[in-house]
Amino acid sequence: MNSADLPSGQSASVDLVRTYLLQLELALESCDPALRHDALIDAEEHLRASVAAGTSPAQAIAEYGSPEEIAAAYRSIPTSGGSLRSSISTLAPSADSRAASTASAVDGGANVSSAASAAAAHPDSGAASSRWQRIRRIPLVGVWFHPIAWRSLVYFGIIGFPLALAYFVWVVTVGTIALGMLPILIGLPLLVFLLGSARALSLFEGKVVELFLGVRMPRRTQPVVGVGEGATQVGFWSRILCWLRDIRSWLSLGYLVGNFPVSLAAFTVTLTFSLVGLVFVALPILDLFGLPIGVAEMDDSARIHFLFMEVKPDADGKLWLPTGAALPSFLLGFCVLTATLWLARGMGWVYAHVVQAIQVARPRPAASTR
Repeated sequence: MNSADLPSGQSASVDLVRTYLLQLELALESCDPALRHDALIDAEEHLRASVAAGTSPAQAIAEYGSPEEIAAAYRSIPTSGGSLRSSISTLAPSADSRAASTASAVDGGANVSSAASAAAAHPDSGAASSRWQRIRRIPLVGVWFHPIAWRSLVYFGIIGFPLALAYFVWVVTVGTIALGMLPILIGLPLLVFLLGSARALSLFEGKVVELFLGVRMPRRTQPVVGVGEGATQVGFWSRILCWLRDIRSWLSLGYLVGNFPVSLAAFTVTLTFSLVGLVFVALPILDLFGLPIGVAEMDDSARIHFLFMEVKPDADGKLWLPTGAALPSFLLGFCVLTATLWLARGMGWVYAHVVQAIQVARPRPAASTR
């Protein structure tokens, strides 16, 4: 089929749509990458569907809204946490998409206005929030009042490693079987299945990462589309080929494999620092309540030192915190725990953005089915 056989205006649809998407991407340049990813997919799906239904590309773009209008509507969505607002979902094929996008922005403004009205009606809540913000900005120790730091500590110290281990076992098991069966052709479907499962597991991990680490992940998955004049759908085998060529499939697979040693290291470091800090903080508390810090049987030549001070057992073999060691022990433990929170928050920021980068990577389109 050549461009003369296409409906009027459809031969230029690819260029017009791509131009619009580039303009929208520039308008969303300052937004979160995951939000920009969702906005571009929404726009592309809408415009492709409109053109496939017989609407001219120029009219479809005019009805959808200018890049600035759509960007303004999407900016009203929080960049971390939460879910896409239902107002944004109105940016779908309709008789008047421009009105829908405008309604989105208005709805976003109404939500902000409602929040402002609620804050005005309850000034104490607004003042409390402002106080918490000021406390979190305190140098060094403000991290104790930052929820993302605590959630990052929970993720790396409890949740992340078991999940990474499960992903690693799954990939190694299925991957070994697939590679072993490649000579008899059964391995190819297993390899495709492994890539599909890797993408699904990465999307699930993205939701977990967003919940605990506070970095927004995409809500939409990039559809598999064809290239060429008027190509919007691909066949089964072309879709499989597109998955094999899709960089996200291999990035997801590599992430699930490489995530295991990274999670193991993060788990070990986080758990070790947390336990050391808790021990140094707990020892003065035990001494404060008149409890021994341990029990030991030692001969006369054995010596135990704590913070360069000798710990001597009593007649019953109980070990007591040396006089003058309580305050240094507590301060040292507090410093270690503070550093652990900062470390967990920093690792969480880097880790979450790596996961986000994998999920927002744009795939190569499939070959045209025409």
